[in-house]
Amino acid sequence: MEKLKRIYIGNQTYPFKIDMNVLEAIQEEYGSITEWERGILGIRYRFDSDGNMILTKEGSPSITLGEPSIRDIKFILPLMIREGQEIEYEQTGNHYDPISDEKIYRECNISFKLLAQMIHEEYKRCFEVKKN
Repeated sequence: MEKLKRIYIGNQTYPFKIDMNVLEAIQEEYGSITEWERGILGIRYRFDSDGNMILTKEGSPSITLGEPSIRDIKFILPLMIREGQEIEYEQTGNHYDPISDEKIYRECNISFKLLAQMIHEEYKRCFEVKKN
């Protein structure tokens, strides 16, 4: 049985998971998973006053680090909680009441920076190779 990480929303904990289903939703919404990841990490491309991307001496895009994107957090948080609930239900057979997106947004008291870090850690975990 898979051990799921949990998150406090209001006065209750919920399982959460990023897996292929969640990655597919990210890819459909953002065009690429990497694009979404940049938002969670607060990575932004730099542009000049004419709107052209600024490049480094090596020709790579110049970046700046800023705050994690609230939009990107809000997109994935309900998806990963619902996926965690489904997995937990499949493993235990315990019925659950799905939590609404609005309840998640209103009752989540975790700072958005810590939330982005938790989400990114779970994201990285879904790429780890499991040892037998």
